[in-house]
Amino acid sequence: MKLRQLQLLLAVVRNEMNISAAAAALHTSQPSVSRQIIQLEEEVGATLFTRRKNRMVGLTPIGEAAFEAARRIENQIANIDLIAREARDPNEGSLSVVTSHLHARYTMLEPMRALRRSYPGIHVTLLQADPDRIQDMVRNGDADIGMGVSYQAGKNSAGLIILRGDLLRRMAIFPKDHPLATKREITLADLCSYDMIGFTERSRTGRIVSRALQSAGLNPRISVRVNDSDVVKAYVTAGLGVGIVPNITIKAHDDLAMSDITDQMPKRHISVVLRDDMHMRQSVIALLESICPQWNAVALQREISKARSSG
Repeated sequence: MKLRQLQLLLAVVRNEMNISAAAAALHTSQPSVSRQIIQLEEEVGATLFTRRKNRMVGLTPIGEAAFEAARRIENQIANIDLIAREARDPNEGSLSVVTSHLHARYTMLEPMRALRRSYPGIHVTLLQADPDRIQDMVRNGDADIGMGVSYQAGKNSAGLIILRGDLLRRMAIFPKDHPLATKREITLADLCSYDMIGFTERSRTGRIVSRALQSAGLNPRISVRVNDSDVVKAYVTAGLGVGIVPNITIKAHDDLAMSDITDQMPKRHISVVLRDDMHMRQSVIALLESICPQWNAVALQREISKARSSG
């Protein structure tokens, strides 16, 4: 069995079983890919791919296991390169973070500034994706770190470490001259007595708010639906309705009255997803600790050890 054969296995799967595309990705020929895949199956002593009319269309159960093992070998080879680079210069290399629009705009801004000050030579790529895709992108190596909410700490998905941080608080917002501004405590029913600026159902925040209102048996009057908390704030400021937004979107200069309604909403925590075989570079630890202070080197090593021993 050769490393090249494992690279070809990974390339075929990642190119949706397209031999030509896999060959192009690895700068080799289509016949060479086909021949070495057959040789790999002979070495393993089992069929790795399901075939239809001599075309590969998927992985067998053994092929799935072989793909996962090959992916981990690939990650460990990459780790060796990272370890060597960090030994030469910790302020060298690249880092990719996948997150939602909300956290790219608000949660990650200050940690990225801090990382830039401490490690100006680290090139960071910030990817925005649907929250439901974040774990898969980290597992598949499309990103080094995943940033989102509500991944349950201690319930690590295969190959991943999940760190849960601070509770994401939610605020009811309304103009400063609104009748609700004089109330000491605001309920969801109070908000539904007025027109509301809502999120579209495609928005994760929108789905969370909708479920909370439905669970309370409330039917709000939605005057406008939008995709972004800044737009909600702008429309509320203009007097077009009241709204609910994450606390991290509120700024000191916002001309709004507000009330914390976190206890009336589903609980969500800021969370980070990492591969359990990832080399924890100094720059990565610094970034994570900037996001949430309890994610320091000792805590990270503890979680890595726990994930590896359970795997």
